[in-house]
Formats: sequence, C-alpha cells, structure tokens
Amino acid sequence: MTIQPIGAASVALYLTPADLSEYGFTPSGLTLEQALILTRRACDRAGIVLDGSVEIEAYPECCGVLVFAHVRPVGPCWFTFDDLEDVLQAALALRHTPVDAALWWWEGKYWLSLPAEAEGAAAVCCEFGAPQSPDPLRPARLDEAGKPIFAHNALSALYYHFLRLHF
Repeated sequence: MTIQPIGAASVALYLTPADLSEYGFTPSGLTLEQALILTRRACDRAGIVLDGSVEIEAYPECCGVLVFAHVRPVGPCWFTFDDLEDVLQAALALRHTPVDAALWWWEGKYWLSLPAEAEGAAAVCCEFGAPQSPDPLRPARLDEAGKPIFAHNALSALYYHFLRLHF
C-alpha cells in the first residue's frame, strides 16, 4: 500500500493486486466498504488520523486500485505557521473568500482555526502552513496559555490591517 496525504483532509491510496490479495480481495471485486476498511487500516499504519466522516472514491484497474479518501472534519481545521509572513500570504490568497477564522500565538507559532465547512480555505492554507491533527483540548489550551490575536475573521482582519495598502 502506498498512501499520500493531499492537503489537510484528504489522502490518496494505491493498493496493488498483492496488497489486495493479502486481504482476500481482487481489484475487480473490491467494494467501497472494503476499500474504506483498507483505507482506514493504511491511515492507521501511517499515523494519519481520520476523525470525522470519510468519503471515498475507488478506481479499480487490473494493476490495482486507486482510492481517494476525503475526511469531513467534525470540528475546526487547525494550521500552524512559523511566521507572520506565511499567515499574511494565506490571508492574501483568501481575500476574496470570506472565512471566519481565529488566530493565536502559542509555543512560538501562529495557530489558525478555520470552521470545518471551510474546505476550500483549508486547502489554500495547506500551501502556507502546516495542517494539525484534531485535538479536542486545543481550544482550551489556547485559551489558557495562548495569546489571542483575532478571535473572529482573522484572515479578513489581517488583510485589512497589513495587506490592503500594499497590494
């Protein structure tokens, strides 16, 4: 099995005929339910967390099966940025896409929270920051130890305060 993350909430998985036969499956006989089971196993082995509902597409061929899995997160999407310039680049890329977001400074990084339904914005933020796995305790940690920068509309506020005059 070969697995590759695609953005914050998707993976591509390639299952060879040998991978499939190990579990008693064939490319032509693999059902979506079986593909989902194999996808979850591959993600577990790779340390990729699939929190939320998982949608898959499977493309069987004689040389194996290509599976695309997309996770619809149950909570906010989280990203870390090493410096403010990276956060500003994300804000610039999203200036025409109003997204409610919150921004904190914590443990030497900028932490950005996007609502779960902001999948397009999350895909853009992957280009500039590092997606973080879900952690139900993160909001409490940030409220306790982090420094809030913008509690709401962080990307719009960054664009307004830092970028609108320069671009």
